Amino acid sequence: MSHLYIYYRIQPGADDTASVLAHALLASLAPHARHARLMRRADDPDTWMEVYEDVTSAPALLAAREHAVANGGLAEFIVGGAMHVEHFVPLEAPTCA
Repeated sequence: MSHLYIYYRIQPGADDTASVLAHALLASLAPHARHARLMRRADDPDTWMEVYEDVTSAPALLAAREHAVANGGLAEFIVGGAMHVEHFVPLEAPTCA
C-alpha cells in the first residue's frame, strides 16, 4: 500500500464552497483508499492538502481524482490550477543479520 499527499492553494475567501466540493471529492475516491482526509496548512489557511492512506492503486486514484476535480467544480477554486502530488511508500526496517 502507498500514500498520496496532494496539496494546492485555494482562492482566498472560497473556503466554504471549496470545502464542500473537496469533501465530496474525498468521498467519491473512497474505493481507492482506506483513509482520506482534508487538511489545511497551519500558517497559511489557503494551502490545503488531501491525504490518501492505504491507496490500492495510485494511478487509478489519480485518474479518478483528475476526472472528479475537473467535473465536480473544485478546479475553479484552485489557484492557477496548480497541484503538487507526493507519493510515498512504507520504508521497512532493515533486518539485522
